[in-house]
Amino acid sequence: MKQLPPRENHESSTGRPHQDAAVPAGPAPHPEAAGEVSSSRDDHLRLAAHELFARNGLGVPLADIARAAGVGVATLYRRYKDKDILILDVYRDHMADGEKFALTANGFAEPWDGIEYFLRRSTYQLLHDRGMRELVLGGYIGGAGWARGSTHEELIAALDAMEAKVTAQLELLVTRAKAAKAVREDFQQQDLLLISAMAQAALPVDHRGTTAVSQRALQLLIEGFRPICTSPQATDGMPTED
Repeated sequence: MKQLPPRENHESSTGRPHQDAAVPAGPAPHPEAAGEVSSSRDDHLRLAAHELFARNGLGVPLADIARAAGVGVATLYRRYKDKDILILDVYRDHMADGEKFALTANGFAEPWDGIEYFLRRSTYQLLHDRGMRELVLGGYIGGAGWARGSTHEELIAALDAMEAKVTAQLELLVTRAKAAKAVREDFQQQDLLLISAMAQAALPVDHRGTTAVSQRALQLLIEGFRPICTSPQATDGMPTED
């Protein structure tokens, strides 16, 4: 009869069990390396989200964003508590561009050149990014907020801060333009956003050349707020009083 191998004695001479030998642990990841991995993952997630937002608008489901980023929806929610926070993270730098455009515009020696610069740059930005267009226009008309069950406070606060900074610069620019008689007397800084939004509305006219159509619409609108010509040539051929 084959004997069983002797049973291992797991007790010491004191009757207490021996402690198992510790398994050597692998080297702990360096904090900086771990941070770089996390940062890289966040960058990839933001890039995937921006591509979808820019093409399809802010109504893109979070499940589609997670799929495009190669992560699960649960991972997305661990990083962002709701969709509004994701939108804010994606567009924070783009929102800062609006202030930069306004600052640069106010730096032009001729205020009219500054107004044209601001309108063309901001319109181009909105034209090529549907998500940014919905975000900015939604902020101005009180329709911002894309997360269900959220108060949207953080997103709205960021939009309000951007609006305040841009408005301060544009008010100065329009005041300079009026002093130089470069624009109509009834022109207001709020009209700049209105003009940009109206240029976007022209896009369905011809889908084959959206940029050209928008720029043409913008040029026609820009010409509309120049001051009415009061030069003598404007009265040529008109009857005059004796």
